[in-house]
Amino acid sequence: MASKTFTQPLLRLSAHMRIMPRFSPMRVAPPPAFRWIRHFSRGAITSTSDRSSTDFAGSLGTPANAADGLVSNPQVFAVWFDNIYPIRLSTWDPRHWWATHYARTLKENAKRDIIPPPEAFKGTFTYLNSVSSIKEGGLLIRFEYDGNKQEAFDTITEFVDKKGLRSMVTLGQKISAFPVEGVPWIEDLHSSIPSARINLEFKGPELPIETLYNEFRRFGSMFQIVVDQGSGSNAPRRGHVQFYSTRSATSARVCLNGKVIDGTKILISYETALSRNVLFTTLRDHPRISIPVILALVAFISFLIFDPMRVFFITNTVTNRFSVNHYIGDIAETIKITVRTFFFGSALTADVKPDDDDDHEKQQDYSASFAERKIHENTLLVYLKEAPDTAMLVHGTKGTKPVDLVDKCIRLEPFVLRINMDDLINQPDHVMLDRFAAQFGCFPMFNWMVSSGAVLDTIIAAGTGSKPGLSSTSEDQIALVLEYATAAFTNIVTKEAVKHQRLIDNSAADTQEFKLPEVQYPVVIIEGFLSNEKARQSFLYEVVTEWAATVVEEHLGHVVFVSDNPNAYKYLGRAISNKTVETIALKDASHESSLSYVYRRLGLPNSRPLPAELEDSIMAIGGRLTDLEQLLQKIKASLKAQRAAHGHDQKQHEAQRGISILGRGKQDKVQDVVATATEQELADATLKSFNDMVVRSETEIRKSGLFEDVGAAVSSKSEAATEWSTVQMWKIVQLLTKFEEISYDDLRYHALFKGDEAPIQAIERAGLISVGHKDGRPYTIKAGRPLYRSAFSRLQSDPKYAAIMGLKTVKALSTDELAKLSALENELKTITGQADSRLSWWARGEVRKRVDFLAKMIGESQRKLAALDSEERKLKKVVKLEE
Repeated sequence: MASKTFTQPLLRLSAHMRIMPRFSPMRVAPPPAFRWIRHFSRGAITSTSDRSSTDFAGSLGTPANAADGLVSNPQVFAVWFDNIYPIRLSTWDPRHWWATHYARTLKENAKRDIIPPPEAFKGTFTYLNSVSSIKEGGLLIRFEYDGNKQEAFDTITEFVDKKGLRSMVTLGQKISAFPVEGVPWIEDLHSSIPSARINLEFKGPELPIETLYNEFRRFGSMFQIVVDQGSGSNAPRRGHVQFYSTRSATSARVCLNGKVIDGTKILISYETALSRNVLFTTLRDHPRISIPVILALVAFISFLIFDPMRVFFITNTVTNRFSVNHYIGDIAETIKITVRTFFFGSALTADVKPDDDDDHEKQQDYSASFAERKIHENTLLVYLKEAPDTAMLVHGTKGTKPVDLVDKCIRLEPFVLRINMDDLINQPDHVMLDRFAAQFGCFPMFNWMVSSGAVLDTIIAAGTGSKPGLSSTSEDQIALVLEYATAAFTNIVTKEAVKHQRLIDNSAADTQEFKLPEVQYPVVIIEGFLSNEKARQSFLYEVVTEWAATVVEEHLGHVVFVSDNPNAYKYLGRAISNKTVETIALKDASHESSLSYVYRRLGLPNSRPLPAELEDSIMAIGGRLTDLEQLLQKIKASLKAQRAAHGHDQKQHEAQRGISILGRGKQDKVQDVVATATEQELADATLKSFNDMVVRSETEIRKSGLFEDVGAAVSSKSEAATEWSTVQMWKIVQLLTKFEEISYDDLRYHALFKGDEAPIQAIERAGLISVGHKDGRPYTIKAGRPLYRSAFSRLQSDPKYAAIMGLKTVKALSTDELAKLSALENELKTITGQADSRLSWWARGEVRKRVDFLAKMIGESQRKLAALDSEERKLKKVVKLEE
């Protein structure tokens, strides 16, 4: 027999889906359904029209005479068709919602295919009505037949089997028909979910298992039949039947519920499927087994899904392949140029450069003016073109701008990863982890596990007695990010190597000679390295350095450290012990290079002499890039302020401001302002700007070096938390005011330092001084910035302030000398208290020598104290209050 698939209803459904009224259970009017069931149970339906306006019925009460309703009219019978709808498997089964929405259409299409035509019956056949049980997946249809009901049912069964109807909504399961012999209870209770196990309640004597088997076997294969024997005469008699299929259980419940068998009425209900809760119950009752299993599954899912995602996003960050910032910038610049040209014309915008070009112009000026910097650029470019074998350290004092040198050299590098350590240090752990992952582009990262993992460990350990190991540290999260970055670098290098090999193979087959491009390696820029080695998250320096060593050792990329800490080379030497770290040490430019840079930045011809004030300022700045640039900016601002005060160039200023509204950037270039300024105006602006820089430097020294924060209490508290004292810093100020550089060893063994070099190193880390090395050891000490010498001189020129600091110095030296004198006196007292009669003549001679030495030392200390006392008296006269 050819099998016919029940696809026609679905085709009609798809054709009418757009015009079908939206179905919602809330709009269902239950009375017709109740009325249909009531008439069905009483056998009193007089109309042949389908009175059910709903596709499911509510909860049905069963009247006392419901069992006799069908018997009263022997010509009325009902048939149950299963596999019309999908069975509801759970409360949140989405198929049930879909079937409820399209129940009316599905039912109408099904009725056209499953009901035989009237001529197929021997007697008179009349369709009465139908009702859907969407939850149980079937359709209950009521007929009237004037012949034998079994004969009519056989005709319906033969018709359905012959057509071989299958419903696509139930994945092609065959539609079957069963006669309804009891009183069906069609309900839509959410707590009643169909299951393969049905409960039996007997209203009368228990039925034997053989009888139950004969009644229920036609609906499908059964696993078990159990009849519970009641303990008393009034105890309820129950049983249950376990089917292999839920479809069999739903058909049995609809067709046999309320049937009277051998004087016993059977009431059938579903039993909650224990299998749906077995997993949850097992997990709840066996946490020592379930928690490790769940954690293993989570780790496995993370390995399959999240790990490739993180490597993918890190690769995107390094290669910048999906970044739209570049394209957005080009589009925005094109729009700006178009708008400016339309409103102001090309004449107003021809000589104006955008903001982004200004930084590039500064870098070009650095290279053109400073021959020393050009040499360093070539060194770094050569390092980036070679295969990675070791790391590179670009370091210099604050203000030499090593980052600008690196930025220019990596301008054309396709694969760049930047790590800014200054954004990570001294931050809360969660902020530091989020920023660290963001700099790598690592997503998603569940950093909240760091803070909540320990709490979860404690809770689970208290409840189960075993620690699951959910807690993790910041170091663990950072190690994960670096591991993903290593995988991303490996993928990039592998693809580049394959591409390079393919080019080599193609070039071997090609007769023409051409230069093969070099393999492009990722470049890692680590900015702010070791800038705050005493910070709370200083472990980051060690972790990142170890990862960088792995990257260069495995030839995965170039690593460039950018630092202003003079100890960075030693630190990297210890961390990367098997490789020699290449270094680029940036120093202040020479005076000639500084003059060349100023001429280029001011746009002045070399034949025009600079004012003496400007040359002196350049000499005092000493070739420090940041200070030179700051001086030029201040000169420009001062000249513009002078012109605004005298009312010059107002119209030009307004026109330029109008262009600036459209995002034009810096319109008044330094060249324009200086070229039209007189020599006197330029000299006045230079003096004002330079003095302002000196005053600001003096304030920095007072605050960070001499601890003049707010008051004496804050000052003493700040001094206690640092590694040097104010008098030690003041001694350095005094010496560097007199000399351009001083001996490291001489300062170290001064009375205020007592041979301890820790204060000197701490002051160097603060950037207040710069230590020069010779033959690998500290040799000389200079000011941290050349401009600081002018600030030191300004501090010394204040007699009151110098007297106050002198008094502090005298007090510190006097305290140390008094302690030394007290120790000498105590020793002398102890020695002279010995009885000479107890000593030999040789011992008495040695004791007298020691006494003479102590007396000599006491005399020297006394003379020092006298000199300090005299110095103190002089200084007190300076700060004496005149009354």
